[in-house]
Amino acid sequence: MTNIAEARRVIEEAVARGAADFCVCAGSRNAPLLAVLGASDLRIFSFVDERSAAFFALGRAKLTGRPAVVITTSGTAVAELLPAAIEAHYSAIPLIFITADRPARYRGTGAPQAIEQEEIFGVYASGSVQHTNIEFDEPLIDDAVSRWNAAVPAAGQAASSPPHRSPSLSRSRRGGEDAAEPAGGDASVPSALAGHPLVIVGGLHEHDRDRVRDFAIALNAPVYAEPLSGLREDPALAHLLVTAGERMIGRGDFDGVIRIGNVPTARFWRDLDESRRDLPLISFSALPFTGCSRGVVHPIEALPVDVTPRKRDENFFATDREQAAAIERILDAEPQSELALLRELSRTIPINSRVYLGNSLPIREWDLAATRNRRGFTIEANRGANGIDGQLSTFFGQCDPSRMNICVIGDLTAIYDSNAPWIVPQLDPAIDFQIVIINNGGGRIFGRVASLRKLDESTRERIIENIHDLDFEHWAAMWRMDYSVITNEGDLARSRKLAASTALDARPAHDAGFLPTGHATAQLAQLPNRAPFSPTLFVGEKVPKADEGVFLSGKRVIEIRPDRESTQRAWAKYDALW
Repeated sequence: MTNIAEARRVIEEAVARGAADFCVCAGSRNAPLLAVLGASDLRIFSFVDERSAAFFALGRAKLTGRPAVVITTSGTAVAELLPAAIEAHYSAIPLIFITADRPARYRGTGAPQAIEQEEIFGVYASGSVQHTNIEFDEPLIDDAVSRWNAAVPAAGQAASSPPHRSPSLSRSRRGGEDAAEPAGGDASVPSALAGHPLVIVGGLHEHDRDRVRDFAIALNAPVYAEPLSGLREDPALAHLLVTAGERMIGRGDFDGVIRIGNVPTARFWRDLDESRRDLPLISFSALPFTGCSRGVVHPIEALPVDVTPRKRDENFFATDREQAAAIERILDAEPQSELALLRELSRTIPINSRVYLGNSLPIREWDLAATRNRRGFTIEANRGANGIDGQLSTFFGQCDPSRMNICVIGDLTAIYDSNAPWIVPQLDPAIDFQIVIINNGGGRIFGRVASLRKLDESTRERIIENIHDLDFEHWAAMWRMDYSVITNEGDLARSRKLAASTALDARPAHDAGFLPTGHATAQLAQLPNRAPFSPTLFVGEKVPKADEGVFLSGKRVIEIRPDRESTQRAWAKYDALW
């Protein structure tokens, strides 16, 4: 079979599995694949960086529910796909990697662009990630390339159903081993959880939310719903939701934990493997991962239908509401703090937006400080392996042309994926997006880790936190986006009229090199007027008036600068509550 014929066969196999998006990173060895693709009507995205391409494909697969394809040349280009493969594996997101290779006779010889590509992804290509390694010998283009139309199957008609969302687990899992499925009634929940359990809800597919809501209401136990659950602001659960953050969980007299959904973000979850190993644990999830070294995970479909309502702990909920009110007062008193600015951001983002939360501090601070008013957000994040790599690329892949798209990430995360905007000119022109960079001058989350506080502060900041005084002005210029600065809640509120294609750089002002608030306000005043974005309003939301402002179209970088000292005071006051 010729190289061209083999390339056509492999691409047609990917199409038969439901793939419609192909992310390509050009090289000489994958030229047959590129030639066949170029002669087709398939959607092609061209990249210069394989890691960015793979994370973009991850975002596309999340958005469409179809597998997305990444095509690379041979050599280290293939290895660049591993981080996204890991994330996709633990999130059950369908990806197809097609990697061109030199002939097998070169393996182990040290010949240029020849590495051990077969099974390079190990266990991470055994589930939702499929890897096809294809050898091409010279001459690479060895046959005529004719035009062809790909018959992409309709959703649900693919040769093998894309594993975007694991169906029912046929077996439950306990510490990586099979266990019997629960029967579906109260008897299916271990007796140790029958007293006063805590329900922790992690990431959920939207199809599972009604079932989980009904279960939680019937059980009547306290519910800690993380942002990815889609239930954090659910009014039907308002009387059961813990609203003062995960520290409040430690105030509860719980005798067991019921986890529903994906592995939680909260530190409390890790404590279940350390200081709280005495608490019995059971999980219900669309994914088979226990998320810790103990416990058992069952399909979400196995959630008990008939449960005995638990007696409400009025003292616990009264304390929770008091602590939540105290947190609000702290943020009111520190309007330039990082937490206060993130709270205002959550109030400012247009309703019904698709909001991508970066790992490290942003997703945790959103959980603690973001508004609990129901604004119809769809919250997304890469929580399979929880890394900070590829966050912007995933966001761009996940951008939805039918709604506003907002990305909230940290400064080091943005630096790590700083070439991600390469793909923007290839996106649907109808896409509106805004990037918010919480630039606190380094990896400040490590300053919140108790064990690391024992280190000398200068050592911790220099080596672990990687403190810096960089801003994103020139990064914005490189990608031809305008640049503005915001330093407090008032500036952020006024920024509601800024462009939709915007990057917000949220940076604490802890050195004299940062621009003052007045400069930021002047820049905001000079922004051009644009036609307003008209979102589909969430049922029950008040329609915003024109003078209240919504995000508009355009490309702009806005640097939000929380004050460093105000941020430290806010955290200190918060810690003092507990």
